[in-house]
Amino acid sequence: MTIEQIGIERVDINSRRGSPRSLFTLWFAANLTIADFALGFIPIAIGLGFESAFISILIGNILGSIIVALSATMGPKTGYPQMMGTTNSMGRRVMKFFGVLNLSNTLGWFIINNILSVIALYLIIRVSYVFLLLLFVLVVYIIALVGHDFIHKIERILSYVLGILFLLIFIRTVLDGDMKYVNSGHISMGISFFGMIAFSYSYLMSWGPYASDYSRYLPESVSVKNVFLNVLLGSVISTTFVELVALIISYATQNSSPLSSLALISGKFYILSLMAIVLGGISANVLNLYSSTLSGLVGGIRIKRTKFVGIIAIVGLILSILFYSGFYQFFESFLFILDYWISPWVAILIIDFLIFREFKLNFKNEINLEGLISYLGGLFVSIPFMNISIGSFSYTFPVSRYLGGIDISYFISFIIAGILYYNFKKRRLNKHYV
Repeated sequence: MTIEQIGIERVDINSRRGSPRSLFTLWFAANLTIADFALGFIPIAIGLGFESAFISILIGNILGSIIVALSATMGPKTGYPQMMGTTNSMGRRVMKFFGVLNLSNTLGWFIINNILSVIALYLIIRVSYVFLLLLFVLVVYIIALVGHDFIHKIERILSYVLGILFLLIFIRTVLDGDMKYVNSGHISMGISFFGMIAFSYSYLMSWGPYASDYSRYLPESVSVKNVFLNVLLGSVISTTFVELVALIISYATQNSSPLSSLALISGKFYILSLMAIVLGGISANVLNLYSSTLSGLVGGIRIKRTKFVGIIAIVGLILSILFYSGFYQFFESFLFILDYWISPWVAILIIDFLIFREFKLNFKNEINLEGLISYLGGLFVSIPFMNISIGSFSYTFPVSRYLGGIDISYFISFIIAGILYYNFKKRRLNKHYV
C-alpha cells in the first residue's frame, strides 16, 4: 500500500491509469449517506405528497448530477484537481481565493458527516462520543492519507456493502411499513414541489468542486462521454435510491425525524441500518478530507499533502466536538447557503471547458477580469432570489418572497454567469481573429 506523494501537480501522462467505471462506484458510494437520507425526510415536513416528492427529488438529482458529471470530464484532459481550473477563467490569484473557499466548503461537510455518523455509531456502541469521533476520523484519515488509488478501492467495496444494506432497509420498509400513506395524493407542482427540487439539486451540485480530483489520473485519451455517464449514473442512482428509501420510511411512519423513523421501521435490523449510516459517512468523508487538502494547497498553503491531510483531520475533529450541541441548526444554515458561491463558478468553468475547449491550464495571468466580472455579475443578479437563514438570522429577498420563500438563486447565478462569460470571451476572440 503506497502513499500517494503527488499533491496538486499535474498528473504526468505516463502515470495515467484506471477506467471511467471506477467513477461509477466512487460516486455511487459517496451518495449513500445519512445526508442524502435526511434530505428524503424534508418532503413530509413541508407537506408534499409522496408522488410529488419523488418527482421533485428525481429532477433535482438529475440536474445536480449533470453538474458533477460535467465537472468530472475536465480531470482527464487537464490532469489537475478541480479547483485549479479557475486559473483559466479568473486568473491565478482568484484561483487561490476559491481554493480557500472550497476548503471551508469541504471542511463543513466533513464536520456534518462526522457528527451524524458518530451519533449513529453511538447508538450501536454506547461509549464516549469523543472517543467514537476520534476513532471515526482516524479511519477516514488513513484512507485519505494513502490517497487516490486506495480511495477508489475503498469506495468500490463500500458501493457493494452500502448498496446491500440500503436494499435490506428498503425491503424491510416495504414489507413492514404502513403503505397507505405512500401512494396518496395527486401530483402538485406548487411552491413546495419546486422548493424540493432546489433542496436536492443543492446537495448534489455541492460535489462539483471535487469532481476532477478523482478523474485526473485517467488517461487523457479516455472518452469524455464515458466519464460523464459513469459519474452521472453513479450519482443519480444512489442518491435517488437512498432518498426514495427515506421517503417511504417517512410517509410509512408519518415521522420527519430520520433516526427515530429508522428505529421504528427497522425493528431488529436497526443495528444494520445504523451501520449503513456509519459506513456511508466514511465513504463521503474520505472525499471531503482528501479534496479539502487539495483545495487548501490550491489556495496557496505550502505544505506536503501527506502532512496537510492530518492537519485538516485534526481541525475537523475539534470543530465536530464544538458544533455537536447546535448541529441541526448549523446543518440547515450550511445547506441553504452552500451553493451561492459554487453555481456561478462552475458555470464559468464548464463554458471554458466544453465550449471554448480550454484543456491546457494557464497560470500566467494573475486576474482575468472577464471571468471575475461574469462571476460577480451572476452572483449579484441572483441576490433578489435568495432566502438566507444563518443561525437565528433569516431574511427573504423580494423575488424569493414573491415565490413563497423558494430560493432559486443558484439557478439564476449559474445561467447569468455562464451567459456573461460566454459573451465576454466570444467578443474578445472575435476581435483577436479580425
